[in-house]
Amino acid sequence: MESENEIKNGKVISFINMKGGVGKTTLCIGIGQYLADHAGKKILFIDLDPQFNTTQSLMNHFDLEDEYMENYRKNKSVRKLFESPTTISELPKLVKPEDVVVNFEHSPNIDLICGNIDLIFDDNQNDSARTRRVKRFILDNKLKEKYDFIFIDCPPTISFYTDAALNASDYYLVPNRIDRYSILGIKLLKQVIDRLAYDEDLKIKPLGIVYTMVDSMTLKSQRVMEAFEESSLVQEIDIFDAQTSFVKDLMVGLQGNISSNYKKSREDIEMVSKELLRRIDKGE
Repeated sequence: MESENEIKNGKVISFINMKGGVGKTTLCIGIGQYLADHAGKKILFIDLDPQFNTTQSLMNHFDLEDEYMENYRKNKSVRKLFESPTTISELPKLVKPEDVVVNFEHSPNIDLICGNIDLIFDDNQNDSARTRRVKRFILDNKLKEKYDFIFIDCPPTISFYTDAALNASDYYLVPNRIDRYSILGIKLLKQVIDRLAYDEDLKIKPLGIVYTMVDSMTLKSQRVMEAFEESSLVQEIDIFDAQTSFVKDLMVGLQGNISSNYKKSREDIEMVSKELLRRIDKGE
């Protein structure tokens, strides 16, 4: 356990894939919750996906759905980071953590900047400076000294918010299902990251690909996986040894979208989380 007075050197990690339905949010929340509750790490989630599934999952978990609808959505969401000045001479407002960060009384190691479905109205504003707002918010408020990890749940599309997330990140992690379209999603993702890294001179690194919702392997799925792993792009990003299983109860969500609520997924998340820590230590 870290001392409260120890200065952290937090890492910002984007959870991203250009395909939906790969378990991105479930993996993001699962790893964050494990590291917070079982490894003593301080975690900030930033929900940049307009579907705001991370927000919905945590609001449900902490029984704050009404508070979200009546307060957080209007007054304390990630949209505040992207607000534009009303006049040409006005500088963008410096947002403070207390303006946007939600703290959870029963989980002091977990904080959240809520997502908002209204993000879809902002995505058509082609302003490259605004894609740096998340990075500026983190740096200006020295959040890497407060949090061990900042996890960004990204949209499953090429968008303004994808750029904003990657711009702010030290690493990216790719949740991925084993199917015939997997390699297309990886190619699109690599193109997005390479283009942004060139334009913005980023040093973002891949942590790896995590196979998610793995069910019993058929001969056909084994061949799909082998073909996927033969790709030079996949080899460049690398693949985690740990993976998550298909857990029907987690997909249905009777006990919420938190992996630790289900025995098998809890075991999977522990293994993935420990490998994530090892990969970061190795990379550093």
